[in-house]
Amino acid sequence: MSAVPTHVYVTTHAADQAGKVGIAAFDSIRIQQHRREGWALHRALLLPSLEDARKVEGAVLRRLKADGRAGYVPSARMRQGGYSETVSLDRVPRGELWDLVVSAARDVAAEEDRSRVVLFLARGGERALFVGTDGPAGVSRSSPESEAGDFLAGEGCSVYAANTTAAEAETALRELRAWAARTAATDDIKALLHEALDRPEELQVALRHAYRLADPADEAFKTARIALGVPLLPVSYG
Repeated sequence: MSAVPTHVYVTTHAADQAGKVGIAAFDSIRIQQHRREGWALHRALLLPSLEDARKVEGAVLRRLKADGRAGYVPSARMRQGGYSETVSLDRVPRGELWDLVVSAARDVAAEEDRSRVVLFLARGGERALFVGTDGPAGVSRSSPESEAGDFLAGEGCSVYAANTTAAEAETALRELRAWAARTAATDDIKALLHEALDRPEELQVALRHAYRLADPADEAFKTARIALGVPLLPVSYG
């Protein structure tokens, strides 16, 4: 990800009763270009990267275009460009336009903060449940990937994953520990890794918990999944 700080801004044109959302790098002259054409800066939000700024701008514009509210100022009157990002302030007051920017920025920040709770259910009668966290799954939230998951799938484990924020992941793991205490499942990750896997040392960092299941694995995994409190998706490898 590019580390160039970038503004998402809202400008307004009093004579045309127009508003505009756009992006400008921290050291660019984009906003000055608008000022020369009679536009005034309303507010600007500095984001840590160009990619984040583009995501926020894109989310706002999709919302405006879906409602038929974008492209208000004719292109001939936007010598500096950006006519498709303009709106009528009668239809979208500048405060509302800014609220759309703030809301989209919050969504992007939450997306960037996504960790992942990954559950591994060992097959083959070991009755072992392995649980860990991994980095974000990427753009596709339905097809997460991880090196640990790839390895465990090769060891005959079913792999399930859920995208959550880091805080949600910690809450989920606490709930799972509470479930283990209620069901008498024991937590001894080193011993279980050595018993169930050929190369356990590779996974001791990726996996944070391992439980010896008191019940048959399929039924115990079902109750553990409910206790976790987040929707899980099966992950396919290979």
